[in-house]
Amino acid sequence: MSKTIYRNKGSKDNIVISIAGVHGVGKTTVFNLLKSKVADNNKFKFFPERYVKKPPFPFGSSNKQIGFRSEIHFLQQLIKRNQNIVNFDIKYNGRIIILDRTPLCVLIYSKSLNLKEKDYNLILDTCNSIQWKEDYIFYLYAEPNTIMKRIIQRGSLENNRKEWNEEDKEYLLTILSYYKQFLSNKEGVYMINTEKLTPEDVVNDMVNKITQLSGYTFEKLEKSFSTQMNLLKFLE
Repeated sequence: MSKTIYRNKGSKDNIVISIAGVHGVGKTTVFNLLKSKVADNNKFKFFPERYVKKPPFPFGSSNKQIGFRSEIHFLQQLIKRNQNIVNFDIKYNGRIIILDRTPLCVLIYSKSLNLKEKDYNLILDTCNSIQWKEDYIFYLYAEPNTIMKRIIQRGSLENNRKEWNEEDKEYLLTILSYYKQFLSNKEGVYMINTEKLTPEDVVNDMVNKITQLSGYTFEKLEKSFSTQMNLLKFLE
């Protein structure tokens, strides 16, 4: 399958796109699926949400001290990633850079955890001190009940991830409300309703948007993925 894209003349700046959304909506699945589709295309560069596979503190902890430490850790990971993006941006032109998560997620989750005001302000001040590399946000969303079904189906409530409070629907609703609040007046946000879409459908939608935003033209991507890839496997 050919995945060649062609760069228009004069198009030199890299474009940085974050894939955003609440846990369980399917960000990482879509991120990895798009990455696999363009695996042999050097015009794309992918950066994960963090470099530590097992975080030292559980995300989403109801304990405010632990919650603060987890968000500080996550922020540190995103700062490290941002520096790597800056270094890449200096070296290369005409690339499409795809990020798993937006830096805004740290503020959104910190708000949702109802941290102490001084702790949240420390995170906010640190975020505001960074010149984040991000041009556009693709925000994935679905109905809360659908997201809860995806969370349960992916098995993320097993073992240590139970400490992340992903089974708490009120927590989910709070995060969704803050995503709406933080993204409502932000430029460069594209909403993608994943309610009735497969991961491949979402990727194809993203490809169309990337084409519009970048000026690149993609050769037709063949449907080379199993038909068993459906919403039940729409896992983050």
